[in-house]
Amino acid sequence: MGVGMGVAMMMQQAGALVGAAPPPPEAAEIQSQIRRAKAEGRTVTMVNGALYFDYQLVARIPPHFDIRL
Repeated sequence: MGVGMGVAMMMQQAGALVGAAPPPPEAAEIQSQIRRAKAEGRTVTMVNGALYFDYQLVARIPPHFDIRL
């Protein structure tokens, strides 16, 4: 991951922190979204509890969620 992509991810995460956080999605919904994104050949990244598809913030994952695929 290049420096530019890392900066873009951090800026997106900072923007999400400024606004009101939406309720966390259900674990089954998150898993199905990850499977669908992987099947479509998209980049799936999880950093510090933030889930990204193609370097776009999708959801914030609570620490108690167990995501195993």
